[in-house]
Amino acid sequence: MAIRRKWLYAALAWLALVIASVTAMTLYDDAPERLRSMLKIEELPASVKNIRCSDTFVTTDVLATCGFEIEPDDMVSMLGGWRFSGEKAGPNTRSDDYANDDHTYFTPFKADYIYRADDDQFGTAGGHLLVVIDEDRRNALVDIYIE
Repeated sequence: MAIRRKWLYAALAWLALVIASVTAMTLYDDAPERLRSMLKIEELPASVKNIRCSDTFVTTDVLATCGFEIEPDDMVSMLGGWRFSGEKAGPNTRSDDYANDDHTYFTPFKADYIYRADDDQFGTAGGHLLVVIDEDRRNALVDIYIE
């Protein structure tokens, strides 16, 4: 009887931990802050939604990708934190071609334009920041790599 009770207490403790973890993840969504920080802007426009981010853990580097939706008129305000060069995407280019990892936490889209932060902004170690957008300027992917 005592062994069953210990297992019951252990199962209830585990269940409480799972519920607390899910609640904490739901209440504390750091994706908007991560996106804002990656783009080096003061605040995100109110129209930014459905932000999905993924990080690749590397002890010495920063590797992160965020995808999001935005109203087209607000897209330009997302590009103010870096000095960018832009180029038209190739005809078969997709947003997930630019993600740091194989995990797709956001909905891929056909890329229309790619903004690249100029290399001299990353110091001697190097890195890149890409902003890939669709033709309607409603979907975007931000990918950052800093050594």
